[in-house]
Amino acid sequence: MGVKAMTQKITAYAWASGLIEFGNSVPPGALPIAKGDKQQIMDNVIVLARHSYNGHEIYVPGIPEADSQNDAVDALLHFSKLIKERLNR
Repeated sequence: MGVKAMTQKITAYAWASGLIEFGNSVPPGALPIAKGDKQQIMDNVIVLARHSYNGHEIYVPGIPEADSQNDAVDALLHFSKLIKERLNR
């Protein structure tokens, strides 16, 4: 019987500004994007996210320029859906 490799899990989450971060859980005030295998989550989020000019931060596309909180929520939901679709391929 072989030893099954354990994959490390991670959660991608976003702040109201659209800033995306990763962690073991979603901190108060942030909203979840997706949870799963660390490498798959990070690879997919980093590819689809908007990158800051300094290259140190990533953002949910559509949130920084949203005209309202409703528009920001729509952008987050759309981004989360895209990530989950890519993970389920």
